[in-house]
Amino acid sequence: MLEIEMKFRVENPEKYEKTLKQLLGTTLGAPTVERDEFYQCDALGFPSQGKTLRIRRRGSYLAATFKGPRLDDATKTREEIELPLTIPGGAASAIRDALVDRARADWSRFFQRLGFTSAAFVEKTRRRGLAEFDGRHFEITLDVLEGIGVFTELETTAPESDFEAAREVVMKLADRLGLRDSIVKSYLALKMEAESGKVVDEK
Repeated sequence: MLEIEMKFRVENPEKYEKTLKQLLGTTLGAPTVERDEFYQCDALGFPSQGKTLRIRRRGSYLAATFKGPRLDDATKTREEIELPLTIPGGAASAIRDALVDRARADWSRFFQRLGFTSAAFVEKTRRRGLAEFDGRHFEITLDVLEGIGVFTELETTAPESDFEAAREVVMKLADRLGLRDSIVKSYLALKMEAESGKVVDEK
């Protein structure tokens, strides 16, 4: 399954939220903090061949995600496989937090034993909303990255055979929402550029 996604910088979040509500009936949920750890392995082409391996922590949710190279210059279309590493849900508690922390540490060691090394962390505050547009289901996010800015992502999924049609709908939705100048770089690349002042060449 392909993830077809477009990302844009948002200069006026309040106005953008109103637009989402008026045009799509979409209300964004409460903010959550996501902390991603990215791994590299030159021998396997991470990230030199545009592939990504990460562990994401969001509350008690922990997942490993593989993303393949970008397949399209206009959108961030990639193969994505996300595997939950903990069972979501349950009341928040110090014990549950400790168990998720231990699971994360164990999986990180597991990847390192396979030849990966921890490369970088990215943390963002994210709000999510769902929408339906032209017969397709979308997840729309509003992301805040400290020192980098506020962004929105429009994401849908489709099999490879349906890629072109899905891509057109994503671009149409972006236009309808008044979004311009799509960003194809990952948050990791944007963070690296902000910290180093140098352009990151990302596939």
